[in-house]
Amino acid sequence: MVPSPRTTDRLRLRLPANIDGLESGCAPGPGGVASVILAVLLLAGTLAVARTPVSSAKAAPDPPPRARHSTAARPRPQRALFPNVVAPAAIVVDAGTGRVFFAKGPDQPLPIASLSKIMTALLVLERGHLSATVVVSRRAASAELVVVGLRPRERISGQALLYGMLLRSGNDAATALAEHVSGNVSAFVALMNRRAHSLGLRHTWFADPAGLDDRGYGTARDLANLTRVALADRSFAAIVNTDRFVLRDGHHRARALWNINLFRGQYPGAIGVKTGFTSRAGDCLVAAARRDGRTMIAVVLGDSPATHWQDAFGDAARLLDYAFARSPSGQLSNRSGRSI
Repeated sequence: MVPSPRTTDRLRLRLPANIDGLESGCAPGPGGVASVILAVLLLAGTLAVARTPVSSAKAAPDPPPRARHSTAARPRPQRALFPNVVAPAAIVVDAGTGRVFFAKGPDQPLPIASLSKIMTALLVLERGHLSATVVVSRRAASAELVVVGLRPRERISGQALLYGMLLRSGNDAATALAEHVSGNVSAFVALMNRRAHSLGLRHTWFADPAGLDDRGYGTARDLANLTRVALADRSFAAIVNTDRFVLRDGHHRARALWNINLFRGQYPGAIGVKTGFTSRAGDCLVAAARRDGRTMIAVVLGDSPATHWQDAFGDAARLLDYAFARSPSGQLSNRSGRSI
């Protein structure tokens, strides 16, 4: 069962690998009290970081200048002009205008994992299959890893499958939708790539509807373009910004599907969109947020999974903060000077 975001709305941290060693440090003897105090401080620091909402770190105040014999004032050091992004590829854009505020390796093709499901959802919506009844195949029901729990010959609505795919990231739901739209997965993958070409996604190629096949790839710029199109669909925007969907279709009893994208509960104004992970792709995230009538989209690819989404969520938060801070004035252009 997927836990409620209300109980997991903080970043998870991995305790040090040698945490078991703290037990011996707490034994009576010289230095035992000091070890206990150190252990408590370490644990308190870990919990404090875990309770911190995702946001860009505030810049530390400049240190006071050292005294000099010259009467001229010493110039203060310049603060970083661009956000510090850990991911090898990232971008942040205005969803309405396409303006790029910052880009790092935006055209570098990388595995995109479950971010492929954004294209799968777009095709289902564009072809009007939201209210259709889908018969789940044996292949779809046998999908691996993250699944909704579909059964062969189960009849379920396209809308319910979309919620299962975008909230729960169900690979079985993605396969069932692909087979319903195109008859089989191979034909649907061909459709995905034709649509990518029509949208001008020149450095993106899909290998499957769920994103499990890491032969597929995309770029931060292409994914930002794709998400701009997807968010323009009201149904897509509503689904990715939903906390919970109660699945009442099929043979099962009613099931609650929680949105596993915990970035939404941690960043002010976040409205989606999708997380993705494989061992090769690392942590990938498309995040969107809305403030004062403006929607920004941040894409980060290839962050380390060892940080349990801290790098990915932190990168996205800094990118969105940067874009929102500069959107009203329009004084700063994007780093690459290009528009997507």
